[in-house]
Amino acid sequence: MISFVLMTVCSKEERSISSTDKNLIMNNGFEADKAKPVNWDVVTTNVNTVRIQEGGYFSSNCLELKYHSPYEITVSQMLFGIDEGIYSLHAWVKNSGGQKACYLFARNNDGVEKITSLPVTEKWTQVIVRGIDVVHGQLTIGIYSNANANNWCRLDEINIVKDDHPYSLLKGGDISELNYVESKGGKFYENGHEKDCLDILKNNGFNIVRLRLYNDPGNPNYSPSNKLPTGFQNPSDILNLAKRAKNAGMKILLTFHYSDYWTNASIQYKPHEWENLTYDDLKNAVYNFTYDFMMKMKDQGTIPQFVALGNETDCGILFPDGSYQNFAKLAELYNQGYNAVKAVSPDSKVIIHLSDAGNQTKYDWYFGELNRSGARYDIIGASYYPFWTKKTTTEIREWANYVSTKFNKDIFILETGYNWNPTLPSGYSGQLSNNGPYENIYPSTPLGQKNFLLELFSEIKKAQNGCIVGCLYWDPIMIEVPGIGWELGAPNVVSNSTLFDFSGNSLEALDAFEYNN
Repeated sequence: MISFVLMTVCSKEERSISSTDKNLIMNNGFEADKAKPVNWDVVTTNVNTVRIQEGGYFSSNCLELKYHSPYEITVSQMLFGIDEGIYSLHAWVKNSGGQKACYLFARNNDGVEKITSLPVTEKWTQVIVRGIDVVHGQLTIGIYSNANANNWCRLDEINIVKDDHPYSLLKGGDISELNYVESKGGKFYENGHEKDCLDILKNNGFNIVRLRLYNDPGNPNYSPSNKLPTGFQNPSDILNLAKRAKNAGMKILLTFHYSDYWTNASIQYKPHEWENLTYDDLKNAVYNFTYDFMMKMKDQGTIPQFVALGNETDCGILFPDGSYQNFAKLAELYNQGYNAVKAVSPDSKVIIHLSDAGNQTKYDWYFGELNRSGARYDIIGASYYPFWTKKTTTEIREWANYVSTKFNKDIFILETGYNWNPTLPSGYSGQLSNNGPYENIYPSTPLGQKNFLLELFSEIKKAQNGCIVGCLYWDPIMIEVPGIGWELGAPNVVSNSTLFDFSGNSLEALDAFEYNN
């Protein structure tokens, strides 16, 4: 049984403030008393868990949470008399890591809580909680930690800023292989109990899934369609997955590959039915296929909130007509997809997706050419893998700030991935030979994978004006199951970077999704 201690409680009159004050939080730098956090309420399993420590970020002292045995603690302050509106909470932190959960939070008077997990860092690092909707003039802010023995974190210079910028972090992953994995006997577990995969993901913070659609995958009469399994990732299968996702309460991002087979930055095969079409007929085919499937999604009540026209289309789509060598034609093809999406669902946001996030030159060139050619789109999508890009999360944030400002578009990270094990069960390294600049910082372990995601989500929220709207993981559910591979007869090259282990047990990286919103 846990016993809680309540200390340093102040009255409502002592806490009353105005949002016009320079600092809305009392004792925000923990300088008022070197013995205890004055003006802060503490609920903890052991009163010795919390202390004032020398060596703050801006000032002499900071708040430290630490104990020699496992502990749980909340340090909070209730604020009154705040102007209604949308705020962000800023603080400077250090963190050992290792906790089940350790996050900064802001909870409004309606009980809506926004949280940002602390990244692992021995240097003072800023964290931001965005999209805090203040109602009835009240707000509770603070820090929470559910920690193992000797895990520690430090907090200093916590401030709240009225920016009136709505923000809700989109976090999820691609589940397009789920029905296929299950058909081969794949099962998913949480705490030793078999559960529906989507229930596990939803209960651990997923609020969106990505679904990729091929035109006619698995058709044995055409190559490369015949390299994919029959009955999966085709229109009927994706409609089924969309229903499952909707029933789980998740949003949907739909990717049209406009192919019968994988597409990426270098491979863009036309669907076999479109191979001999004239360019004008190809434009009509793009519109009709997009419109028809969007109508099917609408008719079953699963309209996607986001639609990507192609996958990693660095070199264009529908080669050779839609090659980047002719941006005028490429833009026209994109616009056919855009117009079809908007004809069915004006509120769905249309995305154009490239690989190699962080490559400023590539994005300058590509979207500059699209804009000059009159392409229409709402959001810039990007793939970010430390292994492929060789970029840190800070570099990705700085790149996103630049690209978003230049093109006046939000950024959506549509793919990311990180090894939780150095190799596949076979001993092969898999899709990601290593974890790029993080290889010697966060090892290829379940905890290393979690720590990378904690840092990534923290940096995403620090992007200017909340310009990075979300992040999707690749491929969270393609676990090690006999017969499952990236194509028929090929190995599964991502089972060591999923969010489940080789036996289908959920990994602690899911904590990073649960404790960020």
